[in-house]
Amino acid sequence: MIGQHTVKSQRPRSVHDTKALQEQAESAKFMAQTGESGAEEWSQWSSCSVTCGQGSQVRTRTCVSPYGTHCSGPLRESRVCNNTAPCPVHGVWEEWSPWSLCSFTCGRGHRTRTRMCAPPQHGGRACDGPETQTKLCNIALCPVDGQWQEWSSWSDCSVTCANGTQQRTRQCSAAAHGGSECRGHWAESRECHNPDCTANGQWNPWGPWSGCSKSCDGGWQRRARVCQGAAVTGQQCDGTGEEVRKCSDQRCPAPYEICPEDYAVSMVWRRTPSGELAFNRCPPNATGTTSRRCSLDHRGMAFWEQPSYARCITNEFRYLQQSVQGHLAKGQRMLAGDGMSQVTKNLLDLTQRRNFYAGDLLSSVEILRNVTETFKRASYEPSSDDVQNFFQIISNLLEEETRRNGMMRKR
Repeated sequence: MIGQHTVKSQRPRSVHDTKALQEQAESAKFMAQTGESGAEEWSQWSSCSVTCGQGSQVRTRTCVSPYGTHCSGPLRESRVCNNTAPCPVHGVWEEWSPWSLCSFTCGRGHRTRTRMCAPPQHGGRACDGPETQTKLCNIALCPVDGQWQEWSSWSDCSVTCANGTQQRTRQCSAAAHGGSECRGHWAESRECHNPDCTANGQWNPWGPWSGCSKSCDGGWQRRARVCQGAAVTGQQCDGTGEEVRKCSDQRCPAPYEICPEDYAVSMVWRRTPSGELAFNRCPPNATGTTSRRCSLDHRGMAFWEQPSYARCITNEFRYLQQSVQGHLAKGQRMLAGDGMSQVTKNLLDLTQRRNFYAGDLLSSVEILRNVTETFKRASYEPSSDDVQNFFQIISNLLEEETRRNGMMRKR
């Protein structure tokens, strides 16, 4: 077009093109001197865009155009720069290996797994984190065999003269988790000899029953008595000097019928057979005891039920209960009205927190009963705020009871 120059950025393709570009450069210098359009010299190449790996550099020039015409050729050029420094490569964790088998087939063991780190290169960072992980595992309780305890002392001789017998016994500790019972005899006897005498024998009183040989599944216990005074020429005592009877007839629970030791709600619950209760103290912010039952599910497996806090009363409810007793005594002297209003306000505040034990519900009912009794004795007519607070407390208690019943049904 007239009055305009076409900007071409192609590289010269031949000697003629190169020569043409040189002529254009000379022409640009001439135009710069004569006031015609032309381009300045190229700037220095910029620094490489990266400090490692492949980057780029640029350089620019300015078009001097006093009459509004355009310069021919590009105003910006770029080229590749390849920094000789290799870029750092950080270490990378590979996938975790599968968990190993438990280190023990019974009792408490552990499992482990590992992972490998692809090593860093060119000054990169090493992998951060553990190379090995460990977790506890408990496959089954280890069997515990019954163990014989020490023999008892030998009993007195069964007679006070001539030949008799002595006995001694030992007890077996209960086997657990499928272990075997003690093997061997639980009682031994031996002959004993006393000097001759001429009197007839007389039985001494029976001794106490020995401990049972087993704690469950049926055991034996014995007691003995001594024939006193029988001589070679005298008559022996009639009857026997030993009695044996069965004991511990109840069935031993199987391992799966015993709830294992458990740590729940910041308390340790000891091993407990199914059908029995375990007891603990209430949490530090309350007084009383909490219980937890070991029950059997439909498959006959023991499991822990949720702890019961029916006997737990928080310190705030306990203090409020004690203050009501003091106002109850004042009620006989017409002095309880203002105090009981304050008690009602405090009880409303406590029940609105929705954070109390089952024992607190029973305590609240007792406090409301005493408040009513105190108002009667004091012949004091509650204010409208007292009445409103009173019924709001009842509403809070009913709402909490409904919520707890709903939770029980879901279980």
